Amino acid sequence: MKVGVEGRTLQGERYGVARYLVNLLRHLVELDEDDEYLVYLSRPTEPLGFESSRMELKVLGRAPGLTWRHLRLPLAMRRDRVDLHFSPSYFLPLIKVCPSVVVVHDITFKVHPEWFAADRRFRFDDLFWREVKRAERIVTVSEHSRGDIVRVLGVDPSRVSVIYEAADPYFRPVEDEYELAKIRERYGFAPGFLFTAGAIHTRRNLERLIEAVSEAGRMLGRELELLILGTPAPFTPPVDLWGTARRCGMEERVKHVQYVPEKDLLLLYNACGAFVYPSLYEGFGLPVIEAMACGTPVACSNVTSLPEVAGDAALYFDPCSVGEMAEAIARLAEDAELRGELSQAGLRRAASFSWRKAAEETRQVFAEALG
Repeated sequence: MKVGVEGRTLQGERYGVARYLVNLLRHLVELDEDDEYLVYLSRPTEPLGFESSRMELKVLGRAPGLTWRHLRLPLAMRRDRVDLHFSPSYFLPLIKVCPSVVVVHDITFKVHPEWFAADRRFRFDDLFWREVKRAERIVTVSEHSRGDIVRVLGVDPSRVSVIYEAADPYFRPVEDEYELAKIRERYGFAPGFLFTAGAIHTRRNLERLIEAVSEAGRMLGRELELLILGTPAPFTPPVDLWGTARRCGMEERVKHVQYVPEKDLLLLYNACGAFVYPSLYEGFGLPVIEAMACGTPVACSNVTSLPEVAGDAALYFDPCSVGEMAEAIARLAEDAELRGELSQAGLRRAASFSWRKAAEETRQVFAEALG
């Protein structure tokens, strides 16, 4: 089987979908000696961290985004005689040259269009849904997302497969106290700081999180610190982190960093007191599992896919209730026994997800798409 993969998410700094694709490809190339993966790029990219004789990175050259996807990519796949097109992130070309499998991580933009800038919504409507519905198979990352896809888009349930993500094996407990102290010093935090990560988007609910951290500090009679890691999403209305921090008297205790190296991310997960994820909507919520894989206690929202993913290993709260979120944060901050229990439960939960299994299930979907 020759699979053409749209790989432009691998270019530049690698966030959610890029990390998803790297981990999936790493294991797909190990499964079947007869498979070949052509990963199409518009420009050269950094090494993926592994190599395989069954995977080739093909640079097609730069072009405007729509031209590249809808013309240059299908022409290249036709020239290379690929058997199947795999899109790891929502979009498919208008020109269909072979059967396709598309990953729809969630349909936030369909169920909550108000969270997206008006001039960007068209990208997720006419062209997007028409091509998604033409795919032979759709992969998504939770039963919650599968339910939304079937219910909202009217897709036949038999064409939608749930394949869970997993934490990169790189994320693990770090017990070197010297390294943990250094990373806290580098970012300017005391032990016990709170951490959250993910693209800055309306649905990430970060303004309420800042309010809740401020309220939790008042409950405890001491100041709490918060590190927010993430790049502002280009398709969402502005999220007013600093205005909220000033209003809550938190401007000296909230820090926002757009990007950190992978080593720093590992150490930050380990060096914080707790990971808090207040999202209003998630297809999977990979940062939750990454934090758990590091043995970090997690508090997160009790909505959409998060209870399905975190299971019994998180402290839950209503993301629309600042008071409930603050109570959960205060409990974690003052209850060492609870933190220890959640740490151990999180390690077990994270270990229940596997990229190898995800690759095997994805390969089976490829075979089914080819009939």
